[in-house]
Amino acid sequence: MGEVLQFLIMGSFCLLVGAGFAGLIYVSARQQFKKFGIKDMAHLRKLAKEPPEAMQATVDATVREELEPVKVTPPGHSPRSRLEQLREVGLRGDAGTLERFDPDFSPVVFEDFAHALFTRVHEARGGGRLDRVGAWLSDDAFEALRTLGRPAQVKDPLVGVMAYADVTGVADNSSRVQVSLRFEAHYTEVDAVGAEQPWYVTEAWTLERTPAVASRSPDTVGTFIFTCPNCGAPSEAQRGGTCYRCDTKVNTGGFDWVVQSVRLLAREQRVPRGIGPPRSRDPKLPTLRDARAEANLDALGREDPDFILLALRPRLELILQEVRAGASHPDGQGMRPFLGDNVFRSQRHGSQASRDAGVRHVTRRSAIQHVSLARMSRDTYYDALTVRVHATCVDYSVRESDQKLVAGSAEHPRDFSEYWTLVRRRGVKGAPGTTRTCPSCGKPLTVDAAGYCMSCQAHLTSGAFDWVLHRIEQDASYRG
Repeated sequence: MGEVLQFLIMGSFCLLVGAGFAGLIYVSARQQFKKFGIKDMAHLRKLAKEPPEAMQATVDATVREELEPVKVTPPGHSPRSRLEQLREVGLRGDAGTLERFDPDFSPVVFEDFAHALFTRVHEARGGGRLDRVGAWLSDDAFEALRTLGRPAQVKDPLVGVMAYADVTGVADNSSRVQVSLRFEAHYTEVDAVGAEQPWYVTEAWTLERTPAVASRSPDTVGTFIFTCPNCGAPSEAQRGGTCYRCDTKVNTGGFDWVVQSVRLLAREQRVPRGIGPPRSRDPKLPTLRDARAEANLDALGREDPDFILLALRPRLELILQEVRAGASHPDGQGMRPFLGDNVFRSQRHGSQASRDAGVRHVTRRSAIQHVSLARMSRDTYYDALTVRVHATCVDYSVRESDQKLVAGSAEHPRDFSEYWTLVRRRGVKGAPGTTRTCPSCGKPLTVDAAGYCMSCQAHLTSGAFDWVLHRIEQDASYRG
């Protein structure tokens, strides 16, 4: 470890790679600083205070990351990145002037909205209350949802996966934008006599709106779905797509996103195959890195000198430990302070599936091997950082009835990798937290189900204090 620090401080031109990576990497001292995310000597002195073992681990991980295959993807390569361009396109005048459609558009806020809408819509199916959310449903979508049945109640909709299928219409002078999503979810229907039936569903939704509709702020995502998008009247004033308070048809896409179509792809009473621990990584798959990732990360570093990518690794380790431990506990409260609402519900979805299948997942000896930068996005409300986490763990499943091993190995660790997106509210600064204490009041970290500190009521899972996990995607499904 001392050799590495001596190299960095004295500006040597080579670094001897540790065991397993024999050879010399010749780089200038300046390039080496950049590779390790170290901006100046003050940063180096700060890192030098870390335990030597921890510092060496980050150095070794960075060297390994340099040897990983990387595929750089251009802007607009994936549906998510095309949707992100909604804040860059607009009405272009004859003189070449551009009036941007939606400069405050945030993919993070949109994803929170889509999750919330899915949940509210299925809850509203219970008791025949779809009119309450009619402002966000086209007539076709309304009818498609009614064909699913009219239970007395729909309990606890939990989205396990929300994936982008396609995005169209994000261009200058466009008149409509469409976003196609695939939901994998679980909910329980209750009939008139109280009998319960769990369902595992896969649904394809298409949302549409005019490009110039102003995006909502993060604070209005949940409550906005209960009010008219035109006048703000409560949902009781809505009948289908019309608000009787303002006498306006509001399910047109001219006020907010509207679900144009709903297609049921699968609906099963049993647990679908494939729900369970993350798959092992495919070493042939390169890390997909957005072409603007490093420039956006540098911009964040200029605004927040205390943040460097290497400093995020201890927080990722903490989150990994809590997420894997949470897989064995029904309430998952240990991981709750570090997870945004959607990914927490996704983890609960997996836990529910395990219980319904009569199995228990066990994870031990989780550890991150290295982290690769994939994407860095910045908007009005959030900084969103996507990294590919390469990790290892002992991961297996046992049948609850007799504790018999049904999947995995209780002895041999396996490697896996996932793409993690972490978010932090724009303007928040400081090194990532690595302790189980509240960043607001400093007391031991205990939160309620909504992510509020039990001591000071600070909303810790909103990203207003530190980086929180917003999304987990598998290698095979990640598109950038």
